[in-house]
Amino acid sequence: MKTINSLSGGKTSSYLAAHYPADYNLFALVKINDVKCAPKDKSIIKYASDKLGVEFIATAESDKTLYVIRDLEQLLGKEIIWVSGYSFDELIKKRKALPNMMQRFCTTEMKMFPIAEWWFKEIGEKIQMQVGFRYDEKERADRFRTDIKIKIGKHSNGNNKWKEFNWRVGKFPLIEDKINHYQVAQWANKTDLIFPPDSNCVGCFWKPLQQLRKNWEDEPLKMQWFSDIEKANFSKRTKVQRWKKEATFAQIKTIGLQQDFNFGTGSGCQAGFCTD
Repeated sequence: MKTINSLSGGKTSSYLAAHYPADYNLFALVKINDVKCAPKDKSIIKYASDKLGVEFIATAESDKTLYVIRDLEQLLGKEIIWVSGYSFDELIKKRKALPNMMQRFCTTEMKMFPIAEWWFKEIGEKIQMQVGFRYDEKERADRFRTDIKIKIGKHSNGNNKWKEFNWRVGKFPLIEDKINHYQVAQWANKTDLIFPPDSNCVGCFWKPLQQLRKNWEDEPLKMQWFSDIEKANFSKRTKVQRWKKEATFAQIKTIGLQQDFNFGTGSGCQAGFCTD
């Protein structure tokens, strides 16, 4: 059975790749089509475009994630395969809705579908996926899904052909070896990798208000993108078309910053997908 490491560009999944080799290392990138959020470094834009095989404009994640994945490949001495699906803009337009805690389709569509579609084309038989859930977050392994329904081609009438697969078994070596955040952080500090201060999408609705407020400081252009998208989709009547029920992103920008908050802990996605 082939093995795949699922990478995010955060410390934990990078630790996983460095200590638990797999047949393939895969990274799914969340794209946005806003030139205002594009990296200033043209070389990383070209690198991402070459790796994805499509034009890359910007990402909803920290630009440091791109550098981490690039440099991690050199550290590992093994290829990291990049995949992507719909951009965030395209997905929202397609769904005519913002993802939120009640409708959590973003990670499925922008990360899981591209990974599974790559698997179908390149492997096509059940694989073992190593996921970077640490021992201190072992409850996330209970939500790991082994089935997925993906597009596998077209019918003769032009409609998409879908098929459901039981395509993977989960393996959680950090849980098995009781690896906590402390060991991961110690390793990360000894590498030359410069990790983003907060992993995954900077405006992820799973993140607490204080982390999102901090991200307004660290990633103002990308947080503005999230705020603008929310404003364009917000309905005062239903109040469902926004990222978080507690506050709009424009309101989050105005709250006080709690200096003793434990920043940079990742999204904590309760859907069991995103990893640090």
